[in-house]
Amino acid sequence: MNRKGLSLEEVIKSRKEHGENVIEVHKKNKFLSLLIESLGDPIIKILLIALAIKIVFLFQDFDFYETIGIFIAVFLATFISTISEYGSERAFEKLGEEASKINVRVLRNNKIEVININEVVVGDIVILEMGDKIPADGILIEGNVTVDESLLNGEPKESKKYPYLNGKKTERNYLYRGTTIYSGVGRMLVTSVGMNTLYGHLALELHEQEPTSPLKSRLTDLAKVISRIGYIGAILVTIAYLFSKIVIENNYDISLIKATITNFPLMMNYLIYALTLSVTIIVVAVPDDCFF
Repeated sequence: MNRKGLSLEEVIKSRKEHGENVIEVHKKNKFLSLLIESLGDPIIKILLIALAIKIVFLFQDFDFYETIGIFIAVFLATFISTISEYGSERAFEKLGEEASKINVRVLRNNKIEVININEVVVGDIVILEMGDKIPADGILIEGNVTVDESLLNGEPKESKKYPYLNGKKTERNYLYRGTTIYSGVGRMLVTSVGMNTLYGHLALELHEQEPTSPLKSRLTDLAKVISRIGYIGAILVTIAYLFSKIVIENNYDISLIKATITNFPLMMNYLIYALTLSVTIIVVAVPDDCFF
């Protein structure tokens, strides 16, 4: 083990072999792309289709207020959702920028240098003292420290760490990125950086897939049952409404029924209203996670 720290050549070589000490799991989206993504919601698609039909096919006698109402509903639903998500992404990005401003003291060429956390590489010897954020994963090689690891394990009690003395490495020798030195001083040999750290793995898992609790799993099953009932109800209401308008109101007269069916503007009006009824039932009855 090189107790004098890495040379410039060794730093460059280590960065090429093991990567940079950067946590990057969040995809940056532009406002326009988020807006287009919001328009992909199934209910929004249905409303857009209804809006397009009313404008194109019933342009001469369409209900102005109803059409404006649909347009406003689509606009508010997509725009507000986009603003909220865009704001969350910008906040996450700002937190990442703040975290990247942390400076770290490392031993290089047998002297102490202050570098940015992103410049830490595997093989660096990091000098730690009370209050310091641990910049990467590694093993304690000098000193004795207690570490607040609540960020990773949720436990409020500090963990005591001891230096590795050429024996078998244990959990007591390891330090992890994102945790904080609670007390003591020491030196750490960096063994993993960036996405290869435990913090990086956890961040990636949380970004890719939200953990499912037993309660959430049961609620999801219940939501699926409710969604099936909602879809069946929407279909039955649509059929009942059309049957009432086409058959019952024509007193089961075949000629009147045929005349109604062949009246394209009237039928489009009936279909649009039936679509509105079904969408209303689906929106009210079907949980958000079960749309199509």
